[in-house]
Amino acid sequence: MFRQLVTAPNPADQLNNINSLFTYHPLQISAIVETVWQNRYNAASTQTSSPFFPWSPQVTHPLLIEKSFFSGYTWAGNTALPINPPSNFVPPLQQPGIKDTWNGDPAVANHTRPTNWDHLIYAYIIENTRIFDIFAKVLDTYMFTEQLETPSAESQLFWRNLEYLIFGDAMPSMVWTATSRSRRDEIADRLTAYYWMFGIDLSHAPDIAAQHPYQKPAAANRDFIPTFEALAREVWRGIVNARNTSGANDTDATVIATLARRLYDMMATRRINGNLSREEFRAVSVISFLNLAVQYDSPAVVDLKASASSPEMRLQKIGERVHMNCHVKSKPFFDLAGPFSTLMQSIESGAFNTPAGAELLYKQTPANIVSRNAEEVIDQYSLATGRDLKSKPVLVTGHTSESAMHSTRRSPPIAAPTAAPAPRRLNGQSSVAH
Repeated sequence: MFRQLVTAPNPADQLNNINSLFTYHPLQISAIVETVWQNRYNAASTQTSSPFFPWSPQVTHPLLIEKSFFSGYTWAGNTALPINPPSNFVPPLQQPGIKDTWNGDPAVANHTRPTNWDHLIYAYIIENTRIFDIFAKVLDTYMFTEQLETPSAESQLFWRNLEYLIFGDAMPSMVWTATSRSRRDEIADRLTAYYWMFGIDLSHAPDIAAQHPYQKPAAANRDFIPTFEALAREVWRGIVNARNTSGANDTDATVIATLARRLYDMMATRRINGNLSREEFRAVSVISFLNLAVQYDSPAVVDLKASASSPEMRLQKIGERVHMNCHVKSKPFFDLAGPFSTLMQSIESGAFNTPAGAELLYKQTPANIVSRNAEEVIDQYSLATGRDLKSKPVLVTGHTSESAMHSTRRSPPIAAPTAAPAPRRLNGQSSVAH
């Protein structure tokens, strides 16, 4: 969510957006979260969107236009005057993701474009780097020891927001609050959501399960990974054949559409009536906030003497300051998360549920960004998992262990899908297939 909030065409502008975000008052960031949810895609649907209502614009708008949260006031004269913030400070309402949001005035039309956020798969992939655990350890070290250098003013504001909004008890009135006395452990709840949607655990789940025991729902999408890998292999065959100028073409758009429809149905079943919407929104918001902190040499990174040329190197250097290591595959994880999120949002829109739509995944034209994104997912997924999605599955016979077969077997045959419904936007997210 925060990634979409600060995105700008000019890299310098984007850095100003991120730096400003990290210094906002916690109430302003809370208002941003509520505003994004208020303006989400398909918010009015009673069948696919979450029924939970956010703060009204009359509450959020005054917080978003207020600058004095950052700068405070001067009492040099007879009246209190706001101190001007730095020239590169970006007020919350000027952030690209919520700019021109409706102010609650019934006489003013709501002319903002709908807001969007990443798919839950983004949060799952980034969390595999151990970024959440590393930042938690750094915050703990700052609070209770003097092992680290005193952070700068900008860094202190960042860690304050992290403590209150990410690692603290969220306000019960906020729409993204997904914890309570019944669900006390946010980490465990997130692990449950990952397993529910994808049938898989974090790579370091055994290391944290003792402190954060979590439930594995019986109705989880356990076929997600084998189905996705089968889809990716078929798409890669389509990409290769589309590039060939001669020889046989064994691309099967119907098979690709069938597998895409299976993934679509898996996700749609879990999302009936907007189920898991808030849990996903919270997860991707939390993880994207941490992700932005290592995307560049942010104040927090500089203060920890972790400046580097890439997110994974910054995270590794931060981890070393508190005697932790990030995942050895952190680079492909960082590279995979965004494209995989884009692909899953398109799959959930139903864009590939027909053979004609499935062709977008492998059709080679300069304007086809869907195919380029799919190829990026295939490349980075193979690097991150060690499972080559560009090779044809091997038919294994004889005595073979279950673990060996899991990485090579094809999904069982399934019936061709019935007529696909009109594409819809689930869970407040948009279709990104074009």
